[in-house]
Amino acid sequence: MSHPEPIPDPSGDPAAIFRREGAQLVPSLLAQGPWNPEHLHGGPICGALASAIERCESPVPMRVVRLSVEMSRAVTMAPFSVHAEVTRAGRRIQQIDARIDAEGRTLVRATALRVRVGERDDAIAIPFHEAVPVRAPGPPRDADMIRLFSPGFIRSLEFLRTRPATRTDHGIIWARMRVPLVEGEPVTPFVRLATVCDFASGTGNALDFARFTSINPDLSLHVLRAPRGEWIGITARSGIEADGIGQSHATLFDSEGPIARALVSLLVERRV
Repeated sequence: MSHPEPIPDPSGDPAAIFRREGAQLVPSLLAQGPWNPEHLHGGPICGALASAIERCESPVPMRVVRLSVEMSRAVTMAPFSVHAEVTRAGRRIQQIDARIDAEGRTLVRATALRVRVGERDDAIAIPFHEAVPVRAPGPPRDADMIRLFSPGFIRSLEFLRTRPATRTDHGIIWARMRVPLVEGEPVTPFVRLATVCDFASGTGNALDFARFTSINPDLSLHVLRAPRGEWIGITARSGIEADGIGQSHATLFDSEGPIARALVSLLVERRV
């Protein structure tokens, strides 16, 4: 895979990952994935689904506690539509099914579980008490990672790889969206989390991405709380069998502690 050198000044990039045209989303270059320039990255896919899910009405205040996405078909760099509907209504628990359609076919399916938000009761609060990795100081954009995966979704982020994964230890990255998901539309904390969470698949992977591809056909995100602030960190580990099937599990966090867990399947192949 050959990509141009990253532009030192990112101001020439598109204003957003998508723009909305009627009922469709039109991807910009910032939606592009790392393995095929004609396909979308999983991050913008998850973000678009999360945005549609969040817009579904609820009878009481609720928030998403689990988002499961099945990316069984590639989403090409072309206009597509996103649909979401409540399929299990309730005042305590709600299920929402969502999908991405293009050219008369469903390409991606997702299911979300929303749970009612109760009145604050400090007596039931039990924190995880997990140490949070420190975000390393330095340039806000990792030039090596941008060079490897540009152009594409990674250019929409300020991205730091503070510890590369090895075969014996987990990797750590931090990311912050620097442009909106959809032009002219605000990015909510849940959409921000969903857009970044696909990096759980690669953060823990110790393989050389110049020699191997590593596609995740699914993602399951369990959310404890919304991120506070724009920077989201991920620490992850991957296990890969010799037949090319693997798995990554990750903890997503902010400066205050864990906010979510992610589990993804991996399909690993040598580059040809």
